[in-house]
Amino acid sequence: MALEPSSQLPAGLLEALQASSSRSRPTPYLLSSFVNGISDVTETTDGETANKYDLLCPRPGCGSIILKKGVAVLEERESFQIEPSDIPPHPLLPPLPDTSESIRWWLITPSPMSFENIGFSRPVESLPLSPAGKKFKLLACAECDLGPLGWSEEGGTEFWLACSRVGYQSGQ
Repeated sequence: MALEPSSQLPAGLLEALQASSSRSRPTPYLLSSFVNGISDVTETTDGETANKYDLLCPRPGCGSIILKKGVAVLEERESFQIEPSDIPPHPLLPPLPDTSESIRWWLITPSPMSFENIGFSRPVESLPLSPAGKKFKLLACAECDLGPLGWSEEGGTEFWLACSRVGYQSGQ
């Protein structure tokens, strides 16, 4: 006996899908829009400087929440060229400085489960290996695929987002 597929949608399903796609999305504010830069988007507690606001996808109209406030720790470390050489850089993402310069990153540990909504690439063959000899994975918005917003080492427990490549949910 073969089952016939139902041509009826469950009650309320279509309305729920339409409501979810038309909900208002938070407006991402770029780091460059804050008068005092990084100090406007951080708060320090017990010697650790964390993200004061939810981190969002920077694409206008997306605004997907990538990370909740207070989860990431601000770190300054060397820049990485995370743009694969075989893909042109995205015009919405500011270029990262040369690898000889240091920049500010959001460090997220110990697992990818700390994120609300992030996507990971496969290990990127066109990037050099990390100082630990591991391949890099790139981080992107899981909703609209804008990236790279950051990186991690393959199999690593540290996840890095460039402070200049994410949006901030602020009451500006």
